[in-house]
Amino acid sequence: MPPLVMPVADDTRGIGWAVLAVVLFAMIFMSGKLAGGLVPALQIMWLRYLGGLITVVITISLGRRWRMMGTRQPALHALRAGCGGLGGMAAIHAATAMPVTNAAAIGLLEGLFTVCLGVVLLRERMPPARWAGGALCLAGAVVVVFGGDDGVRFTPAMWAPALIALAGALLIAVESIMIKTLARSETRLVVLFYVNLFGAMLLGGPALLVWAPLPPLWLLGFLALGPVAIIGQTCNIQAYRLADAATLGPVRYTWIVFSALIGWMLFAEQPGPATLAGGALILAGGIWLARSGRRLRP
Repeated sequence: MPPLVMPVADDTRGIGWAVLAVVLFAMIFMSGKLAGGLVPALQIMWLRYLGGLITVVITISLGRRWRMMGTRQPALHALRAGCGGLGGMAAIHAATAMPVTNAAAIGLLEGLFTVCLGVVLLRERMPPARWAGGALCLAGAVVVVFGGDDGVRFTPAMWAPALIALAGALLIAVESIMIKTLARSETRLVVLFYVNLFGAMLLGGPALLVWAPLPPLWLLGFLALGPVAIIGQTCNIQAYRLADAATLGPVRYTWIVFSALIGWMLFAEQPGPATLAGGALILAGGIWLARSGRRLRP
């Protein structure tokens, strides 16, 4: 029996949904810089989780689905929320403290970290071709960070945001592994409910300690990041319904393209040759990782 082939039209629509998700999450990670760096990343992430929790609670209440919200893995949900919250804070802070394209390039190492963690924790296969793709991603990130565009060298002051971005990529990779584990036994609504619930609970107290007073319009804007993130996650789910993971894998690496555009349009940041070359290496490595992953599937 010949293998089932996904129609090209569905692939195209799936890629469109995936690109929309990338744009939405890129805007979320740029929120700190859009606020001029005046609002702590911790406060932004707590408001994002709170806005997401309000959205999910309204959805559950309207559908009268509270009886379906039970879980046997509350600790894993809490750990996933903690890793996602800290990873998101790191990404927001890095994009605020350094050029957004550089922060995005480091953040894209999350794909490499996810593959490596999958090998260690989930016993996934990692043939030489995938290691080569990961090496390209890593080389691209090194070129972006240390390339010294426009005569700017990597000074000690730049170590902190770069290391924070790297830690954020690792935390988001850990969260991705947890999502893979939870997806085997939990519904999408359950996962969304608990990640926003535990995120709001875990970050609430620390956020109040660093709280910066906000105008009402800013407060509503940061709360709106919650439903925006949920819409982004819904776009991802719709994308994976229409196209396979290997087709959509490279799309996530367009994040660096949109970050460069946002940096240029909103913050007058001009990507130099090193940033462009490093971004091309990361994009090539991401496509290599995704395509080699497709060859592994029967």
